[in-house]
Amino acid sequence: MNDEALSGLKILECSEFISGPYCGKLLADLGAEVIKVEQPVSGDRARNWGPFPQDIPHPEKSGLFLYLNTNKSGVTLNLRSEAGQKLFKQLVKKTDVIIENNPPQEIKTLGLDYPSLHAINPSLVVTSITPFGQTGPYSDYKGCDLINNHMSGEAYTNPESGVDDIEQQPPLNPPSHASDYYAGLIAAINTLSAVIARQVSGVGQHIDLSQQEAMAYILCHQFDNYFDSGVSFYRETSKKSFLTSEYACKDGFIMVSTFTDAFWSSLVEMMGNPDWAKSDVCRSAGSRRRNLGMIKPRIKEWMLQHTIAEISQLAKASRAACVPIQSVKEAMDSELLRAREFFVEVNHPQAGKLKFPGAPYKLSDTPWRIKHPAPMIGEHNDRVTVKCWVIPGRIWQN
Repeated sequence: MNDEALSGLKILECSEFISGPYCGKLLADLGAEVIKVEQPVSGDRARNWGPFPQDIPHPEKSGLFLYLNTNKSGVTLNLRSEAGQKLFKQLVKKTDVIIENNPPQEIKTLGLDYPSLHAINPSLVVTSITPFGQTGPYSDYKGCDLINNHMSGEAYTNPESGVDDIEQQPPLNPPSHASDYYAGLIAAINTLSAVIARQVSGVGQHIDLSQQEAMAYILCHQFDNYFDSGVSFYRETSKKSFLTSEYACKDGFIMVSTFTDAFWSSLVEMMGNPDWAKSDVCRSAGSRRRNLGMIKPRIKEWMLQHTIAEISQLAKASRAACVPIQSVKEAMDSELLRAREFFVEVNHPQAGKLKFPGAPYKLSDTPWRIKHPAPMIGEHNDRVTVKCWVIPGRIWQN
């Protein structure tokens, strides 16, 4: 019996940077056999994107690349050459899934678009991730995380603070390449859906994923509110309302939520039921929103008199929705994440021992694990051949 959830699933990943490689990583870390196809010499452009140890650029030491490509084999293949295309198409015959995030027009020019690949292997699932999808007026436009977040409406819902006029607040881009990672996550889910569907139909399909739409997809509640009232809910409330607020305390920062009346009552109890909180201006959520200018300074004053540890203890006792805002260092030192064994150590032949985030889930019978580090450029060129795909006991049959 296979000890990994996706053992036997064979994937060619013709992607670079984040969205496609993250999709491939999620599947590789669950046991799928993923062969990463890179351009000769230069490889994936993520190899040139930091962070690097001691801030010294090196194609085998990019923290971004090393994280995104664990558990994958790596080959270099010139898909613009006749010999490279011939070998690639031979591999396609034995492949279950192809993950790619290349410009649609470029793929068509190479003869590697979905209709061409489907003719070679009718059971093939092809997952294509692009900024604006395979169809529509922007299908050939280039894009990036910054563009996708602003085009989707996500950045608009996150206005910069410190501006009184809501209409004058410029949007802020979400951090950490949000659209790239989110697109990769959705791509992985839909890839598995197509693989399962193939078990019934015997035929593969093309997954056309737009990163702009992926980000708009998570704003469903935002669109619902706009359809109903014509108002962008988050833009109106996130910087002016009392739903969530950050406060400085003696040794750090605290996040407080008063989303419900019960949360407000718990906060007041945590602060020792001060007299000012018993006034009429604090009696209802609407009144509290209208009187933030009086309420927030009182809370701020109380917070500055206490440490994170003191506030956390009081919050636990009163069941207040109040937690410390942790730095990256504090998150890495978190007792909870240590107990859950979230961070894993990976030993790479060039970069050495590095610590990475692990999986936020635990499968009881087919556990997630890191079997080997990200490949070096062309590391498995001699090992990966058409024959290597023919492994007995495949769970996903063509």
